[in-house]
Amino acid sequence: MYDTLIIIPTYNERDNIELLVDDIFNYSKNSKVLIVDDNSPDGTGRIADSMASKDSRVLVLHRTGKRGRGVAGIDAFKEALKHKDILYIIEMDADFSHDPRYIPHFLKEMQKSDVVIGSRFTDGGKDIERNFLRNLLSKVANFFIKRYLSLAVNDCSAGYKCFKRRVIASLDFSSIISKGPAIIEEILFITSIRGFSIKEIPIIFRDRYKGKTKLSIIKLFKVFMDIVYFKDIHLSKDGLSHLKELRKFGFQLGLAMNILGAIMFYRQRPHFIWFICVGSLNLTLAIVYPKALELLKKALDLIIFLVGRTVNTVTLLVAFYLIFAPIGVLLRLFRIDMLDQSMTRLAASYWKKRNKDVSTTESYERMG
Repeated sequence: MYDTLIIIPTYNERDNIELLVDDIFNYSKNSKVLIVDDNSPDGTGRIADSMASKDSRVLVLHRTGKRGRGVAGIDAFKEALKHKDILYIIEMDADFSHDPRYIPHFLKEMQKSDVVIGSRFTDGGKDIERNFLRNLLSKVANFFIKRYLSLAVNDCSAGYKCFKRRVIASLDFSSIISKGPAIIEEILFITSIRGFSIKEIPIIFRDRYKGKTKLSIIKLFKVFMDIVYFKDIHLSKDGLSHLKELRKFGFQLGLAMNILGAIMFYRQRPHFIWFICVGSLNLTLAIVYPKALELLKKALDLIIFLVGRTVNTVTLLVAFYLIFAPIGVLLRLFRIDMLDQSMTRLAASYWKKRNKDVSTTESYERMG
């Protein structure tokens, strides 16, 4: 019985795919492999078809539509769910950076976890055969992603993962935002906020065996932008509304401070740099971490509330004075005392009512 499906997205991997699949079956004979090819111009799809014709454990999904790691991953998951006997779904790269010898370790840990990640940055994991700059970039990126998405995971960008079927079945594929590599972080974020248990196992990550990497600075920047975007989308409505409010506040305050700084610069005032720095900081926080603006917003809201309340009180007092003072002056000018007249009418009605009980002049005066 084949209860595990191993998904391998490919694009121009003709030098690696056959060797990788043979190696996978050496470590996991009860698995099937799904090769998801993005219409590779180097003929990777044809090689995959040839393998599938010789081995029923090899499945091939040819994609001719929109290209991208995210779209390919969604199509692969949908295809995996069509196989009712599959209980575990593993994702891995086709360039031998993910060693198939870890597959039995993944399946062992799946007995007590919903998601298992092959991690470079947990105890025992390593990232080797790459230059210092690439390693540093990976660590900095993971530090940012971990903090920004509040994940209890050390290797957030790991592409070597195993899922239980129910985890993938719970996903709403129509709500997935990422069309590129950020789908790795997006699915990890969704599983985290839904409360699925996540376990990291150490792996040794090596640079690709053959071929060229597809990752570039532009793609890396796109990953960060997708992460900033999908975090808000997948939060609860209340949380989303609150973050949007904070982000709007940060943009407005940052823009206002930068405009003031520009005006001070134009007028050759020496303190313009402080306004520019504070404004730029607010804009950066609004994009990267809007929650950091929460305390500042509460403080300004309190100040605005107190100022507004004071202004309203003063305004009412002034309005009261301006309205009723002239009326009082006019009444005095025309010798009209409304309060005195009211008291006189009240006294007259009282004595008329009590007149039968009055017997003497003294008692009348005394009662008056």
